[in-house]
Amino acid sequence: MDEYEFEGKPTNIFPECEEMVIEALDYIAVDSPKQAEIMINQFEETLDKLKKHPSIGRPYKNGMRKIKLGKFSYNIYYRENEDNIDILGIWHTSRGTEFINRE
Repeated sequence: MDEYEFEGKPTNIFPECEEMVIEALDYIAVDSPKQAEIMINQFEETLDKLKKHPSIGRPYKNGMRKIKLGKFSYNIYYRENEDNIDILGIWHTSRGTEFINRE
């Protein structure tokens, strides 16, 4: 990768998070494929912001932070490390704290 293409820390998206994103996109796409497309774009934009400014999310618990996923009612949960940012999962705000309590 050329230097000008990379800014900030690399992200490491956990496999469980990938599954959560796919599940959310599938759910949204049933009613609106266009909204699912917007959501994935906002997910990528949010990851780009985190790469440059990892501390923009709110502190949560067990060293995690969370940031709202664009206009959607989902939070992205992540943990900043010295060399990268671990993207742990996304969780709909109406589903309670089951995701957070797994740690």
